[in-house]
Amino acid sequence: MDRRNFSKGALGLAMGALAATQVGAQNKPTTAKQKTFVLVHGAWYGGWCWKKVAKELREAGHYVSAPTCPGLGESKHLLSKNIDLTTHITSITNHIQYEGLSDVILVGSGFSGLIISGVADRIPRSLAKLVYLDALVVPNGVSAFDAQPAEITKQRLEQAAREGNGIAIPPPPLSSYNLVTDEDKAWVGALLTPHPVGPYEEKFRLEHPLGNGVPRIYVDCVATAYPPLAKLKKDIRTQPGWTWMELNARHDVMVTEPHVLNTFLQSI
Repeated sequence: MDRRNFSKGALGLAMGALAATQVGAQNKPTTAKQKTFVLVHGAWYGGWCWKKVAKELREAGHYVSAPTCPGLGESKHLLSKNIDLTTHITSITNHIQYEGLSDVILVGSGFSGLIISGVADRIPRSLAKLVYLDALVVPNGVSAFDAQPAEITKQRLEQAAREGNGIAIPPPPLSSYNLVTDEDKAWVGALLTPHPVGPYEEKFRLEHPLGNGVPRIYVDCVATAYPPLAKLKKDIRTQPGWTWMELNARHDVMVTEPHVLNTFLQSI
């Protein structure tokens, strides 16, 4: 999907308010308190969007990786009609396996809710938790285009045909991102890239139940409403198997409220 408190049930904790795309020479966690995070960006972003959060988590001693999916961010030169949802799921799966990571807290923002679900379907033993950060969840056999409001799908397809050579969806207007500071507006505005159409078109397929046995946390960012996810969130709250939490933050919390997100991630 395009735009976008930390409480579990009645907990109601009030909280005020990367290009860190690769892990570099980090050491993996060596104590029980240290955690391993893989942060997966949403549509139009790249691993760079986690820069602020990754820095804080690393300073706290955690291992953090923020890979970029093919065709986006610094991999924009790989954009092609052949990129689909399976490509992105495979990319993140391979990243975790080739980095030799385990007990991973896999975080997916926005569109990448589909990606982390797909990764869990393949390599659940490598994962400790799935964190759906204001993220998209769809039933088996349904595409992102199927799941979002028809008028949005129509608009995106028209934009792709008109501005993206039929293979990519241009980024939404910067004004739709609810960014607060001029610095963030300049940063995000300079690095957003068109998103491949294929991952939105391909039907989402799982071989196992959603999560494949990995604990699932849905994080609702409640500071600003995001209507396209309203029904999805209502449905998830009634489904078994989910831990529901809220953050008093905007949809792009990794950019707008990184300290809030950092505190939350360290707590789970």
